[in-house]
Amino acid sequence: MRIISFIILLPFLFLLSCTNKKKDNKEILILGGLLYLNSQKKVGDFNCNTSPSPNTFAEFRSAIDTLNTSAYKCSECHGVNTAQSNFIITNYSSAAERVNAGNPDSSVLYFKVKPGGSMNAYSNANVRQAIYCWIANGANP
Repeated sequence: MRIISFIILLPFLFLLSCTNKKKDNKEILILGGLLYLNSQKKVGDFNCNTSPSPNTFAEFRSAIDTLNTSAYKCSECHGVNTAQSNFIITNYSSAAERVNAGNPDSSVLYFKVKPGGSMNAYSNANVRQAIYCWIANGANP
């Protein structure tokens, strides 16, 4: 679909390049195409159209434990019986308290696992994407 949309966009980019004599036409076509393709449902550093992109808490829980290749799974330290920092990752209410639905960049949960965060060493890119996209998708129950 993105390719077809880009092909439809090409004539408009060409017209723009013809009216702008200061820039090389190829440069305008390339820049316009890249801007368009990069604007397609890419959220932050992650493309939430690709897996893992959980929409529900059940999908989120499954993704973070399945995708975590660390020696420690999130739920081992943040489970019902281990709740370190009073945080239970397997409980929707507990997880929801640490997110700003729709805005992962202002969510404590994502901040903890992203590079530089205190839980980053126990995470990987797939886990970060699952967390980021679950929050971006609305952090639904």
